[in-house]
Amino acid sequence: MARPMGCKPINWDITELRRLYLDEKMSGAKIGNLLGLKPQSVNSALRRFNIPRRSYTESHSKELHYRWNGGKFLSTSGYYRIYKPDHHRADKRGYVYEHIAIWEEANGRKLRKDEMVHHLNGIKIDNRPLNLLALRKEEHRRWIPALQKHIRQLEAEIKRCSQSVMRLEI
Repeated sequence: MARPMGCKPINWDITELRRLYLDEKMSGAKIGNLLGLKPQSVNSALRRFNIPRRSYTESHSKELHYRWNGGKFLSTSGYYRIYKPDHHRADKRGYVYEHIAIWEEANGRKLRKDEMVHHLNGIKIDNRPLNLLALRKEEHRRWIPALQKHIRQLEAEIKRCSQSVMRLEI
């Protein structure tokens, strides 16, 4: 395909292009950003210089995927999941709940099957070791209503205090 009018030819360093794509495993878009070019220009150069292309599954797996976030994502249930394929609680994709992995590392033992990790402050993404507590499932079911009631009381108190402050400022 002919170059559009006004486009200047690109002097490609084929060894550098090969190194970035094959050795560094950078995508065409990343190479384009690095060189100030469009991804289409990089991809056509890869084809032109017969640089072997990665398959779709290879180029979209884990670290090479454009949305890869270091193996950490927020699940639909509101908890962080991290990529640890060798963890004993990892799912078939290799992800485990971050709060479980952090609690086990901080306490030096595996979580038993009848235990679950509870976030003391009720914030699912606050995975500091001091905020995590392992409870047996039946204990967890007893604690939850009492903790939720206490949190509601504290929130109501904060609301009353902020309203008092607002009245004082007026």
